[in-house]
Amino acid sequence: VMPPLPEDDEAAAIDAAGDHVSVDDDEDDHIDLPPPLWSLPAHFRVTRRGKIHKNVSERYLRDDLGLGYRISVQSTIRKTGGAIVPTTGPARRIDGAAELLNLLVRPPSSSSSSSVGNDEKKMRVVVCDANVLLHNLDVLEHPSHALSNIVVPQTALLECKHRSLTAYGRVVELLRSSSATSEKSESGRCCIFFPDVHHVETQPGKKSKESTINDENDRRIRMVAELYGSSLAGTGVEVVLLTDDAGSRARALKEQEQDDDDELEEDYGQALLYHPRSVRDHIRLLEKEDSSLGLSDVVAQFSTAGGDGGSTKTKMFAPHLPQADLSLGVKSGRFYQGYIRAERGTSDQFYVTVRKGDERVAVTIVGAENANRAVDGDVVAIELHSVDKWIGDDGSTVKEKSAVGIAAETAEATVGDQDNVQDKVEIEAGAAETSSLRRPTGQVVGIIRRNFRQNYCGSIYTASSPEEDDGATAEPRKRTERETVADEHEVEHPDGTTTCVFFAVDGRVPPILLRTSQRDRLMGHRILVAIDSWPVDSRYPLGHYVKTIGESGNKDVETEVLLHEHNIPCDPFPAKVLACLPPEDYKIDIDNSPGREDLRHLPVLSIDPPGCKDIDDALHCTVLPNGNYQVGVHIADVTHYVKAGTAIDLEAANRSTSTYLVNKRLDMLPSLLTTDLCSLKGNVDRYAFSVLWEVTPDAEIVDVDFKKTIIHSIAALTYQQAQALIDQPEDDGSDIQAGAVKRLASLARKLRAKRIEAGALTLASPEVKFALDSESLNPTDVQAYTLYEANAVVEEFMLFANVTVSKKILRHYPTLSILRRHPAPNRGMFDSLISKAKCRGFTINIDDSKRLADSLDDAQTESDPYFNKLLRILSTRCMSPAQYFCSGEYKATDWHHYGLAAPVYTHFTSPIRRYADVCVHRLLAAAIGVDPLPVHLSSKSYLHDLAANMNRRHRAAQLAGRASVQLHTLIFFSGANSGKEEDAYVLDVDTSETAEPSFTVIVPRYGIEGRVKLQNIAADDPNLVRHVEQHRVHYKDPKTSEVTASVQVFEKVRVKIWVRTIQENQKELVLDLIKPTFGIGTANGKIVAAGKKRKGPEASSQASSSAQSPKKKNSKKKKGAK
Repeated sequence: VMPPLPEDDEAAAIDAAGDHVSVDDDEDDHIDLPPPLWSLPAHFRVTRRGKIHKNVSERYLRDDLGLGYRISVQSTIRKTGGAIVPTTGPARRIDGAAELLNLLVRPPSSSSSSSVGNDEKKMRVVVCDANVLLHNLDVLEHPSHALSNIVVPQTALLECKHRSLTAYGRVVELLRSSSATSEKSESGRCCIFFPDVHHVETQPGKKSKESTINDENDRRIRMVAELYGSSLAGTGVEVVLLTDDAGSRARALKEQEQDDDDELEEDYGQALLYHPRSVRDHIRLLEKEDSSLGLSDVVAQFSTAGGDGGSTKTKMFAPHLPQADLSLGVKSGRFYQGYIRAERGTSDQFYVTVRKGDERVAVTIVGAENANRAVDGDVVAIELHSVDKWIGDDGSTVKEKSAVGIAAETAEATVGDQDNVQDKVEIEAGAAETSSLRRPTGQVVGIIRRNFRQNYCGSIYTASSPEEDDGATAEPRKRTERETVADEHEVEHPDGTTTCVFFAVDGRVPPILLRTSQRDRLMGHRILVAIDSWPVDSRYPLGHYVKTIGESGNKDVETEVLLHEHNIPCDPFPAKVLACLPPEDYKIDIDNSPGREDLRHLPVLSIDPPGCKDIDDALHCTVLPNGNYQVGVHIADVTHYVKAGTAIDLEAANRSTSTYLVNKRLDMLPSLLTTDLCSLKGNVDRYAFSVLWEVTPDAEIVDVDFKKTIIHSIAALTYQQAQALIDQPEDDGSDIQAGAVKRLASLARKLRAKRIEAGALTLASPEVKFALDSESLNPTDVQAYTLYEANAVVEEFMLFANVTVSKKILRHYPTLSILRRHPAPNRGMFDSLISKAKCRGFTINIDDSKRLADSLDDAQTESDPYFNKLLRILSTRCMSPAQYFCSGEYKATDWHHYGLAAPVYTHFTSPIRRYADVCVHRLLAAAIGVDPLPVHLSSKSYLHDLAANMNRRHRAAQLAGRASVQLHTLIFFSGANSGKEEDAYVLDVDTSETAEPSFTVIVPRYGIEGRVKLQNIAADDPNLVRHVEQHRVHYKDPKTSEVTASVQVFEKVRVKIWVRTIQENQKELVLDLIKPTFGIGTANGKIVAAGKKRKGPEASSQASSSAQSPKKKNSKKKKGAK
């Protein structure tokens, strides 16, 4: 029967039906109503201008929807392209209570002897509202299957989709994975989708008093629970409405009291058709029946109240403004809306990109108070500070890092380089002053949408007791910042649970307060935690435990952690991607690809690192009859197998790059392509995309051509083998390989000289490689990476090809080309290095890349050859990393690649491991008329998003590689190598009068960088003298005033490297200073500073520095010089 319409909607409904009749209050009078399975729900809303709008929607209802649907998985399979792909069948309707009872799953048997017997356990059906789907999915997905029968109303699912697509996807997957073809689910869980929006029996009637859409949605979900309760009444199955909305639970009880009658209780022996419960209360009930469940840790937290209900409720932050006020403020221009992003490594330095007129500007948010409980990724509304609070050019908000870890290669990309936005605004001054650039600052006034990540990885820190401190010294060890936070916030509750502090590996995430009953079991492990809320009375966000990854310090566990934290796709390729692959017995033949030129007669060869399997480039160089050379760069033709818009192409676009760790490689494409069909291995035919030049022996270009080809590599050489051919004496020319490599080397030298003359930079980075045990894959040795001239030969021709291709695609697609730019550094980034070089008698000129290159070449010292490399390493860090971009987004003057001194540049030579190269291959193929340009590559907005994802993935892969190097470095020094002494060079000396005496060093042998602290010398020690302009500190004897020790930037010192265990399995690298010795005397071989006396026989070393080990600080590994 059609539910009656609200009184004020009768006239509107009749008009909508096309009939004009009068409305009479007499119920016996006949009125032409709409069809019985049709309704017109109406709601009122207040607009931003204060007007009241009435919304009326038309809804068609059905009476044949039964008790919901289950998604069926067909037993048949389809075969596509050689891969087996399972398919999902149509939804299966549940017609009545008997069929429903046959599908329901009985609760799993108890594993605890103290639990209630399984025969006494009730079979339950839980109906979930939207908040349960959004915040407590971990409970629903728990592997214990404690909630074995779940009903997902359509109303809740639609709200979940509106607020979080991630959660929506997980719910849909839960519905799919819990399905079966027939009878009971084999997964141990039964999930039912109920279409309450269109079900005739779940529509609020005339008597309902819901005034808002949310109220109606809550009422409809309660009606779903009521329908299941009435259908299952008398069967012994308990129906539970799961909701954390106290108001909805109260209304559920009140509605059932109104509907309750003696006949119901007499027939079914129960007063309630369904039981409304909060998630936590329901879990407590389940744990009483089975104490081994351990589900309470997984329940979301929304309050700081302890187990006894006590909470100070002291507001630590300003309250967020209501959504209506935020919308009005954004529209009026008082507030600005945007995504908040945290600076890498810190949780209290942010920026928000906002629109100011036609331009985008990055607004800096400094400090937790101004961030006001916003977390990286949230959509926030901010209010700008007054101009006098904006940050000038000399202002710095970045914290100094004291961690010991793998040395960085480049500076962090600036906001402007990452997002193509301004991070400084010109402020006009008065007549007597000049205008200046300032960074706008602001504060968060409200959260428009929360975007908490699904899970955060890290470890629990617990409050430390005095006996946990290092017993080797009479003085207690100085507590770390994390231990201090743990001491302040760890609370034990009367119910046996403990609120402890979780620290994520990602430094951008603030500490998370976690309430758990298994603190001791979780200590020393890597765990996943989800953030639930951040109340105004809590210093840190609240979260819940999700799962344990494994023991901290374990190599495999830590590798999984670093992949998770850098969001590196590492799941196996899905079936739909594998379905795009050719069969494994695919034969490469010129007939399979018409339009290709057959170059198998040319002596093509590849030069790569030892053991390289993904060979994506090869070279040839032959002598033409006119005496010139034909040079070819042949690149794997990945686009022959990866067609635009296919599943494999979309997967590659998402991954964007291969990731190289010390002990494994995570490919962008399936291995059939990466290591076989696309890899230009020796002595096999392969498809290639070739760039062919005619050049003179002096490396002058005569002609260039681009062709799709088929090649046959005659050799896959290593760098060492190629170098041996270069060094081989001249012969009669019978050795084809040696002749080709020698000609390539000669041309490469001349091409390189031209680049250097144009201003290209020769920079450096501290690269190392590991020797791994063949069985355990643990590091047995660390060695500096050896570079040969052969490395430079390959590099030179790859650069040559990339520049040539970039010019070609730009001529044809001036606004759609994928290019790579390297912005020129500003003077502020080089100020520190210029000052340091000056104190050693050298001048660094950065007016342009040519002057910088020349000044670096001139900075040589005969006494220490490493000094020049050190300058080049530091120069690299003064520059932002290069970025992918769409040519239509920047002016032509901004396309320049500073480091290569190239007006335009792109990536063409590595399509197996970089998606940018795949896009460039498609652009080049369209430019030469071989293939049409894919439609999506004609959209600037698509190219913008594509370039942003490639930049993000490329940077994440670099950081994951560095983290892997640091992890293996920690493992290396945790064993017999702990305590090794090595030479180090001083990179920076802290000359601040108030700072703890310290300086930063780099250990070239292992690529380690860290801060060494002179812990036994106080900041106000009068014997410690700081020389700011000379970047030097020295210590003088208090009696004779003679200098006893001195450290200056770029000087060589001696350090000891060892590993210290902090909490449980948490470890950190430590650097102790060996030489020079700061102090005036010794005690048992240890240095004693003035004013300090040892109180015990064993004293801590005079200078040390520590850091969160691989989990906190990132490191990098490169594939090779190529």
